Amino acid sequence: MAAKRRRSRSKGGSIGCAPFLILIFIALIIKFWWVILISLGVVAISVALVRSAKAPARPARVPPPKPHPAVAPPRPVMAGDELTAHMRAQKRTGRERDMQEWDYEWIRLANPGKSVREVNEIANAHLARGRSIGINWGDPSVS
Repeated sequence: MAAKRRRSRSKGGSIGCAPFLILIFIALIIKFWWVILISLGVVAISVALVRSAKAPARPARVPPPKPHPAVAPPRPVMAGDELTAHMRAQKRTGRERDMQEWDYEWIRLANPGKSVREVNEIANAHLARGRSIGINWGDPSVS
């Protein structure tokens, strides 16, 4: 006759030694909980250090600029011919500015119905030709 195969009596119904292993594992956790916490802390710190080492460096803080003095530094003192030329140029520009203001007022009074913009255009055209009513009656050829 043919030999029969032996079958185990349990067809997957037995648990085996798994409950004992689980109980042993739980007992170890209860007994060494402080070791587990310390090791988890060491792992967390090492992970944080590795991540911070791989991160790009932060830009350096730039200190705010120093405030500049409110008063401008004194100009160098002029003397001699340089001072004379400077005084003459100031006097000439002052006279020209006064004449231009006088001309503008004369043009404004001569054109009472014009707007400020139109008076400005007339005055700019008049002054661009080098004419001044206050000097030589507006004739630039006479000096």
